[in-house]
Amino acid sequence: MTTSPVLTISDDIAAAPQLLFAYYNATAAELGQPTWDSPDDLPDYFRTDYDDPGAYYAAPGGYLVARLDDRPVGGVGFHPLGPDIEVKRLYVVPEARGARVARALMHALHQRAHAAGAARCVLDVLPQRTAAVALYERLGYRRIPPYRPTYGAVELDCFALDLAL
Repeated sequence: MTTSPVLTISDDIAAAPQLLFAYYNATAAELGQPTWDSPDDLPDYFRTDYDDPGAYYAAPGGYLVARLDDRPVGGVGFHPLGPDIEVKRLYVVPEARGARVARALMHALHQRAHAAGAARCVLDVLPQRTAAVALYERLGYRRIPPYRPTYGAVELDCFALDLAL
């Protein structure tokens, strides 16, 4: 008899660098940019959370890791941004996509954001990440104007989810 893999979600800042590095390489590849062989080669704009994820995602934020049978298969960070919680860097390894890992991570994040007293969750996403956009819309996120003054040269779509307090 075979058993289904067990999915667990927990705070795990120690697993963040591995998942963040995979996220950065996936992002670069999606944008047609070169990827990196080593975290030492990351540009400054990715070093903000990679170098010290414990500080970047400090309470009341955090970094949640999804594990299938104790193997890290996805992660998402979040941190306060005014009265909101900003969702950052949702990533699921390719072999775990379709197993509802991203949905489980987002539900856990919403519970944490609500417990922290946030009014809403906000996020930005590359428009070509159509599966992520569809997930956010299924979770109740709605499109909003940009919530940061600048996003540089990269086009991003912005979304928000009002949290029932």
